[in-house]
Amino acid sequence: MRGAVHGIAWVAGLAALAWGGLGLTGVQGAPRSGHGAVAASSVVITTPPSGLRVEGGPNADGWYAAPARYHWVTQDLGGGIASCQGGSVVAVDSGVPRTVYGTCVDGAGRAAPYVGFSYRYDGTPPTLDPVAIPAVVPRHGVVVAVPRATDALSGVARQSCNGGRAPNTRRLGTHTVTCFVRDRAGNLATASVSYLVVDRRLRQG
Repeated sequence: MRGAVHGIAWVAGLAALAWGGLGLTGVQGAPRSGHGAVAASSVVITTPPSGLRVEGGPNADGWYAAPARYHWVTQDLGGGIASCQGGSVVAVDSGVPRTVYGTCVDGAGRAAPYVGFSYRYDGTPPTLDPVAIPAVVPRHGVVVAVPRATDALSGVARQSCNGGRAPNTRRLGTHTVTCFVRDRAGNLATASVSYLVVDRRLRQG
């Protein structure tokens, strides 16, 4: 019995020397998978937040038309997002772009690469001076309503009268159509114009 014990100890010693020669060390108390492999340790996140973007930014043309707040958001890679920068729009009409930068920081203090955006501000609605041509039209004749919109800062994006449809001249009397304009910042304005439909025979007489 004693010889067997010494034999086991001698084999164990050889195994330890062999592992040491290979530069390997045993793992004490490491959990194993169902196949006997040592389970991987939890992954440590070392990458800063990514995918930084702005919420509450300007419209597609780069304009604000009203006071607003903006802030940066980012993807959480597992470290938790501690804070994100943000701010308020400078609500003063200006065609000169303002540029701001910001970032988000995760729980370990890692900041995403800064991202900036530029904006301009136009809080003044455009103006309309619509006219009907001609102002007096015979029944079943043709009249054209022209919005004549102007905008001194961001510029006119779209304008129309009567929803883009031809004004009605089937009925006699005074008719009114509404004209509409939107500037590039998103400001809206409306105005009306009237025209008179008369009997052709009376007009000729």
